[in-house]
Amino acid sequence: MERGTVLVTGGNSGIGLECARVLARQGRGVLIASRDRAASAAAVERITTETGNPNVSEMGLDLGSFYSIRRFARRIEADDVPLQALVCNAGVQFSGGLRLSSDGFELTFAVNHLGHFLLTQLLIDRLAANAPSRIVVVASGVHDPARWSGMPKPAIADFETLAASGGARAGAYNGQLAYVNSKVCNMWFCYELARRIEEERVARNAERITVNAFDPGLVPGSGLARDYSPAQRWIWDRVLPRVARLLTGAVPSISTAAKSGDALARLVLDPTLAQVSGKYFPSHRRWQEAPSSKESYDLARARELWDESLRMCGIAARG
Repeated sequence: MERGTVLVTGGNSGIGLECARVLARQGRGVLIASRDRAASAAAVERITTETGNPNVSEMGLDLGSFYSIRRFARRIEADDVPLQALVCNAGVQFSGGLRLSSDGFELTFAVNHLGHFLLTQLLIDRLAANAPSRIVVVASGVHDPARWSGMPKPAIADFETLAASGGARAGAYNGQLAYVNSKVCNMWFCYELARRIEEERVARNAERITVNAFDPGLVPGSGLARDYSPAQRWIWDRVLPRVARLLTGAVPSISTAAKSGDALARLVLDPTLAQVSGKYFPSHRRWQEAPSSKESYDLARARELWDESLRMCGIAARG
């Protein structure tokens, strides 16, 4: 793989920050995209100082706003960013009541799926122009109902309900269910994107763009607890990371931000993965390729989600 820029959404904290640090240490250009510009600027300064790599920068991006995503993509084009990898890392989870994006969609679904879906659609041609390129979608083991996670089991009846309430019945919003459902969508999106890109590549005899899914495992201290109560955040940010450091060697599904971030960066950097696409790399298998849930391979649901996402984002299907 060449030395083009890697875009990491949510790269100013947690797994994304650790991933960006590893990429910069390996000499890659890194672009951190986040809504929190102050945190992103601090991350850029920290990474630049630690690695000595001057090619680390940041741009504002709100994945819960189609306007912000389109403005961001236009800036990428205007600045002629040599984009060669996209790490769809940013994610949210809410513990309170129903929240809607500026475009009227349930906010977890909007950020975790629709935002990255639209961003990828708008940047795919630039990735193709700098191919061979890579796309990594940060998913989660909670998408698999066969694995115990302490979270609700996925429940997606239809995509209209999912987009309106995270999949819950009207008046019964469940933030954990919305998060789990969004992670199923991450898997469907990853596999369908990989299939479509490969079909187009073969038709055009073009360079490869690989698309893979990554499960970081349970990573205490990550930004997913931003909506928790003060007491819950203290436990998540202060207590559980220490427990994770003790258990990560014995329990593969429990990890630290540094360990998961390093594994995430590997999916961008590892030359042995240059031809690997449409695969899942879960924490419980120590980030080696493994099967995802049975439901994640449902072609009909994946294609339906793709078509519905195009409609929700207001973009036409590629010819």
